[in-house]
Amino acid sequence: MRKLVSTILGCFALSYGSVFFVDPQNGSINNDGSSQNPWSTLQEVIDNNKIETRQPAAYPYHWGEALEPKNAGAPVKAGDTLLLRTGFHGEITISRCYNTDFITIAAQEGHTPGALSLKITGACKWRVKGLEISPEFVSPYAKVSPLAVVENHNYSGPSREIFVEDCFIYSLKDASSWTMSDWDTKSCNAIGVSGTHVTIRNNHCKNVNFGISVSGDSCLIDRNTVENFAGDGLRGLGDDETFSNNLIKNCYDVNSNHDDGFQSWSRTADGVGKGTVYRIKLIGNTIINYENPDQPFRGTLQGIGCFDGFFEDWVIKNNVIITDHWHGITLLGAFNCRIVNNTVCDLNNQNPGPPWIRIGDHKTRGSSSGCIVRNNLTTSLNSSDIGVTEDHNIIISDPTDFFVDYDALDLRLKAECDAIDAGNESLAPSTDITGTLRPQGSGIDIGAYEYTDTAVDPTKAAGIGGHNIAFHISTCSRHMVVYLSGMRNINLTQLSLVDFQGQKVMEFVCRNRYEWHGKKAYNPGPGIYALTGVMDRTIFYRKLVVTE
Repeated sequence: MRKLVSTILGCFALSYGSVFFVDPQNGSINNDGSSQNPWSTLQEVIDNNKIETRQPAAYPYHWGEALEPKNAGAPVKAGDTLLLRTGFHGEITISRCYNTDFITIAAQEGHTPGALSLKITGACKWRVKGLEISPEFVSPYAKVSPLAVVENHNYSGPSREIFVEDCFIYSLKDASSWTMSDWDTKSCNAIGVSGTHVTIRNNHCKNVNFGISVSGDSCLIDRNTVENFAGDGLRGLGDDETFSNNLIKNCYDVNSNHDDGFQSWSRTADGVGKGTVYRIKLIGNTIINYENPDQPFRGTLQGIGCFDGFFEDWVIKNNVIITDHWHGITLLGAFNCRIVNNTVCDLNNQNPGPPWIRIGDHKTRGSSSGCIVRNNLTTSLNSSDIGVTEDHNIIISDPTDFFVDYDALDLRLKAECDAIDAGNESLAPSTDITGTLRPQGSGIDIGAYEYTDTAVDPTKAAGIGGHNIAFHISTCSRHMVVYLSGMRNINLTQLSLVDFQGQKVMEFVCRNRYEWHGKKAYNPGPGIYALTGVMDRTIFYRKLVVTE
């Protein structure tokens, strides 16, 4: 159940269709899939054609071509849910399965279903939630890489509109006994995505080689953790991708790969660095080279490393980079890119480092142009004199002058530091990395954090515009409904819901003075939002937090 916090009540149904149950320990594939008579494993459900869907009428399949029924009359249909119980569900493959509505595969509450791997290829409208995916379920251990993949296939067809959420994906739960050779040869890549319109959200990837690698367009990579990795934490190679609120930490240097928290490069048929990557957004991510100075095989991690552009119309904001390298945030070959309100800090006072923010020339294709570096709190700046505007940045000499607890990697701003109210509001994000609205004082703060003198309890937020107005938001139906109280002598003329990027995701229409209805069917996923509107000719914002 999702909860909406900030004097908000919410209720969400997992599904609007039928629910089936799958239990490896007590089920049988010959049962009817009810709670009392569950099926056995998810892979057996798939292999025994229990799911009605659609498949290409001819191959190779391209998006938009004809589809035909697959497993017509099977019990599980578009819009239904499969709830998985504790046990091993096999090597899961979903292939040539194009649904008209989402089919959800989710862990039943209180259960931990396991799988060796998850492969989704040539598929549409699937949601997978709450699985443990690891080769550790099978003995002897054998590397599987990647452990979860959503891929376009040149014969079976493309994959799109896929969600992978709330999964725990790991090579081993405990890799403390691994040698350098073990890390190099046994660690699995966690998640690979070449499909489009794919959402990878709130997954925990642990003790892996590469974390989450995405080459498909229009994908969202949100609120994931990549903990203990030997390659790159994140890779973004497609256009219109968003990487938001991810935590990347603890790099293991076990081979010749130059490890990055996030890496991108352009590519064409002519080779690497010959094309352009468009409109990637990196928002609110935290990248930490290491937490423990005594970590074995500790390497030096490049923060955001993009060396073979061009990169065009990128937005990099509200990120925290804590690393032992020169490259904090680097774009080599950039057009119209914005690096705004980031915090980049060194882990120590030794080489390599201190980390910089840098926009420079492409290696072979000329200068960057139209770029802005603004409101950043960083240990160094090293951008080209051509094509880059730098303003309102602060260079950190002594981190203890700025941060609440530098030694504990708590980089929130301390009271009365020089970064407070010192930024430029132009192009600054409307919230900070925690969702706190900017500005809190007389001006925008510099860096990823906006200073607040007290911890804000969103359930006890003050009234809007001096008025004591209460919001109750109902999501029990497919349409959000906002109910207002305390509206006497107040004129509300406009109401919208915006996400943490400032993008409008819902407009509301007034049914009466106290009731506003969403114009379309929409249930917000977990995240930080704001209700915004016009009240007595004044624009207001009200923070809204949706949690799972």
